[in-house]
Amino acid sequence: MLKGMTAVPQPPQARLRNQQAFETCMATTLQVLAAVEFAPALHHTQPTRETLLAFSVEIDRHAGDITALGGERFLDLPALGQGWYKRLVVGRDEPLLAAYHALHSAAYLGLDGGTTTAILLSAVSYALRVLAQREGYLCH
Repeated sequence: MLKGMTAVPQPPQARLRNQQAFETCMATTLQVLAAVEFAPALHHTQPTRETLLAFSVEIDRHAGDITALGGERFLDLPALGQGWYKRLVVGRDEPLLAAYHALHSAAYLGLDGGTTTAILLSAVSYALRVLAQREGYLCH
């Protein structure tokens, strides 16, 4: 919760709700990435471009919520996430692998990682947008 421009401690129930929302975001994002990777091999329907793009918007929204919890509301997370993504794919243009790496890092840092966690989630979002724009983005 914000009071003026200073972050104040959150009540325990708010902290629990934020943690649950973060964990839901992480689990759902992992499911989407796994669907991109494994659905074709299991003869399931792969997420559509529209689904990936819509999901990337939701990930960026969650990233914005994380930075707001830390008192930072005016970061350009999409640009920061794109920059982090570009560092992850140097030498190898594999957006799915970059998304997994950023997601694992965000999971490790958790909500306590604050802005860094948010930037990593935004990198996942950017990777999904890259995947959505590629023709035949199958991995297996």
